[in-house]
Amino acid sequence: MYGKKKILAMAVLCAVASVGFVVPAGAEETMKHDLDEVIVEADRDTLPGGFIANNDRVGILGNIKAIDVPFTQKKYTEKTIMTFYDPNQPLNGVLANNPSIRIGSPSPMYTDFSMRGVNMNASHYYINGIPNMFNQTRSIPTYVLSSVDIVSGPNTVLNGATFSNNGTNGTDAPAGLLNGTTKRATTDPVTHYTQRFSGRSTWTEDLDVGRRFGKNNEWGIRVNAHNEDGGLSMEGADVRDKSIYINLDHQDEKSMTNIFGGYYDWKVNGGQRWLSASKVTKGNLAEAPDGKTDLSFDGQTKYNHGMLFTLNHVQKFSDKWSGFINGGYGHYSEHKYDPNSGSLTLGDNGKLSGTFRDYISDSTSTYWQVGVSNKAAIGNVKNDLSFAVDYFMYKSKALNTGSNSGQATIAGDLWNGVHIVGTPIFGVDSKGNNFDDLGYSKEHAYAATLADRFEFGKASLYAALQYRDTETESASGAKVSKDSLNPTFAIAYKPVENLSVYASYAQSYTKPVEVGKDYVNKGEIFDPIKNKQTEIGVKYENAGMLHSFALFQLDQASYMVEGDTANPKDAYYTQNGKNEFKGIEYSITGKVAPKWNVMGGLMYLHGERTDTPSVSWDSKDKKLKPTTSKDGWYATGTPKWNAVLATEYEADQNNSAILRMNYVGKSHVNDNGVMAPDYMTFDLGYKHKTTINTTPVTLSAMCYNVLGKDYWISRGTSVALGAPRTLMLSAQFDI
Repeated sequence: MYGKKKILAMAVLCAVASVGFVVPAGAEETMKHDLDEVIVEADRDTLPGGFIANNDRVGILGNIKAIDVPFTQKKYTEKTIMTFYDPNQPLNGVLANNPSIRIGSPSPMYTDFSMRGVNMNASHYYINGIPNMFNQTRSIPTYVLSSVDIVSGPNTVLNGATFSNNGTNGTDAPAGLLNGTTKRATTDPVTHYTQRFSGRSTWTEDLDVGRRFGKNNEWGIRVNAHNEDGGLSMEGADVRDKSIYINLDHQDEKSMTNIFGGYYDWKVNGGQRWLSASKVTKGNLAEAPDGKTDLSFDGQTKYNHGMLFTLNHVQKFSDKWSGFINGGYGHYSEHKYDPNSGSLTLGDNGKLSGTFRDYISDSTSTYWQVGVSNKAAIGNVKNDLSFAVDYFMYKSKALNTGSNSGQATIAGDLWNGVHIVGTPIFGVDSKGNNFDDLGYSKEHAYAATLADRFEFGKASLYAALQYRDTETESASGAKVSKDSLNPTFAIAYKPVENLSVYASYAQSYTKPVEVGKDYVNKGEIFDPIKNKQTEIGVKYENAGMLHSFALFQLDQASYMVEGDTANPKDAYYTQNGKNEFKGIEYSITGKVAPKWNVMGGLMYLHGERTDTPSVSWDSKDKKLKPTTSKDGWYATGTPKWNAVLATEYEADQNNSAILRMNYVGKSHVNDNGVMAPDYMTFDLGYKHKTTINTTPVTLSAMCYNVLGKDYWISRGTSVALGAPRTLMLSAQFDI
């Protein structure tokens, strides 16, 4: 009945449009301005093919032409965002076009992915340059975005102070950066109404309205409302999402201001895909079951709601000097019934087990940045200097009943699903706490960043230095703080206008950590862990194509338990061991023929462990004894090959078809010799533009995993069941 109502609603809308009461919206015009150091604008100056923009955002240094950026960085346009809108996890469709990235979970419950071997999720996302407005389970809503910048490397120094925790991998520094820029009102009025059907029964409605007003159209407002409800392509999984976001901007000759904010209310039932595979033994990883398989127990659900607000302001003081202010506030509440730690345990030959949990959390993020920029020239040397100070605060509390004595368990297998055994314990954690009685843990970060870009002849030099002080505070009030200096630098040389050669060094960091009371070295405080990357590369633009080639080495520091791992009181918690990722990455975008566009690339990645201990603590003899070092062992969940190629054929201005191929090589899942097989998926789509009377309408069809490939996604010592074949149909009315 619900589906019939939706079909009727679409038919009515078409009928109304055909009467001719509406005026079609004109083409969008990009707002041009001279104050682009911090405010990121949607840019119509795209590279041939329209998938990637011609300018990238380089932190507080602002927008720089793509070929001149001395990092592996891409700015994906609104065309890419809307073409590859993934109904299971919308931003995944964009990320899958980047050879540096491998999607870690197709489930709507999580946003995990890996970049150059290092696990990340939406906690690392920025929106309008503001960090940590999202988290592991809630991603940026793609329908509010005009572009997405992706930096493949730990270049966070140029982007201010950020929060360290990221959900599953709380001690890992990020290996890259993702920033979404929200849609803003254009010169011509915009009124888009879009309906989508996907999965088993999911209907989605989007309303996008933009207007400019005031003297010289100084003011602009863009409103995006979203309603989604129904069953996903995964059996037993359904979603409900209601949200609204507003973008208000003002610009004149001396200043630009952008304010973005919104509220969301989101719930997903089922959708379990993530499985811990550390206990699977060699030769006993079951074949991936049908991608539609339901691995959730009856009553599994995740509900969250929240709000966010961002502010960007640039004030021009003179021809050389300008100031900027960036700020953000986000509040997020979550309640879920799911397996403890979010994953089931996969055993030999497909056996599944786990523990039920009732999990409630509440968190708040606050961010402010104030800075100045100067554009000057000394002779033939151009100099872009920026200085910024940042403050970031995050507080959170959570209740988890998963470790309660006598908690219900979960049992089953890959083919028959899972069920709860026993009576679940709700609402009170293992220490007898209620959620309202819990205190907040906090993290404060303060930073001062000086960044400069020199241009002299055919060469450019980038240099940045950040002083950062981080303090963590437990719910009981115990505090730990550490400061650090974090450099970033790069040099680029252009022998000719369409060729750039560069070398760069970048790093990212986490918070200080105090060793817990259960270890021998309790109370020891470690410096913030860092990811460090060195990269050399070439960018070449010719005949409508941009080629990028890079060699890189990324060192991921980590923590390890040394000694008797089963008995922490006889073990040490150390800042030892690291993953070393050496790789080659090539990407391409552009127009290979008058009607053919391509985008994609490939990455070769060799990940191995280094600096692992060669001794361990013997709890029986109470002394250190030689043990097998894991130096040279493969970094788990790291395939050597990753490739993507999207090809678009534009038959004419109204018809186009697209085919995308994604390949992921085999990878080590754990230290038991278990390997996840390689896999290849294909996506196929078609778009047709027409008019119903005077109303432009865009009809689209997209099928993800069109061949219905069943596959495992490896991630660390876990695997996730890949997404099944998923069909999506949409109609956009430009009213």
